[in-house]
Amino acid sequence: MAAIMERTASELRRQLEGRQRVIRGERMQVLGWQVLILLVVLAFWEWTTRVPWFIEHTIMDPFFVSRPSAIVQRIYDWTFGPKRGHLWPHLASTLWATFLGLVAGVATGFAVGLLLSQNRRLVRILNPYVIALNSVPRIALVPLITMIFGLGVGSKVVTAWFMVFFLVFFNTFKGGQSIERELLDFCRTLGGTPRQITWTVRVPNALAWAFTALPNAVSFALIGVVISEFVGSTTGMGYLMITSLATLNSTDMFASVVVLSAVGVTLVALIRRAERRLLRWSPEFR
Repeated sequence: MAAIMERTASELRRQLEGRQRVIRGERMQVLGWQVLILLVVLAFWEWTTRVPWFIEHTIMDPFFVSRPSAIVQRIYDWTFGPKRGHLWPHLASTLWATFLGLVAGVATGFAVGLLLSQNRRLVRILNPYVIALNSVPRIALVPLITMIFGLGVGSKVVTAWFMVFFLVFFNTFKGGQSIERELLDFCRTLGGTPRQITWTVRVPNALAWAFTALPNAVSFALIGVVISEFVGSTTGMGYLMITSLATLNSTDMFASVVVLSAVGVTLVALIRRAERRLLRWSPEFR
């Protein structure tokens, strides 16, 4: 009997190792294709901005679209070169406002969504107001928010919060309502109190739905902060971009865009890692 169990365990280990090798191979293939596509796009961009025909007959004039080599050089100058220290204060200001707005939007969106998902009468009462607020163009409110909260970090945080809140709210609300009534009845039959059911059933299910909105929430929070910095801020990546527009400096503008894109990819990767750790019970990450 012991020999059979040992052979079975050995076979399971071999199967697991084989599956892990396949997964690593697929990840390397995906990464290889991603790098190849990026290199092809950058090479084509660099080449077309150096060919006279493209410069004269298309939009690939380096005055308007710069060049990848110039953009990389500018980012290097901002971080390690003669303009070292120029980028970090602006990036730190944008990231701090994005973090505060994201935390506020996720916390309030999750709490309100979870609360309303348990009260159908309150949902019917507040439904037209929620729809009306969600229909308001976020960008159109940026000047009003800036006028109320000033040019400091407050207006950036409020703008990011407004961009994030409804994304998380609707996903959390849907997650709270998607729980099968039979499961809730079963928990009550076992003696579960409303508080226990909320923490052990409703919150995990709503959390799984809320996490699906977080990648978009990160992007929208970053967009909201940058747009707020366009209006009248004196710091931040949005300020760098609007200054580049004023001086017709496409290299600085594209360098700011590249930095923001890298920040967005990094933040989404961190969100994915946190999702995998917190939702280990979910079939998707099991």
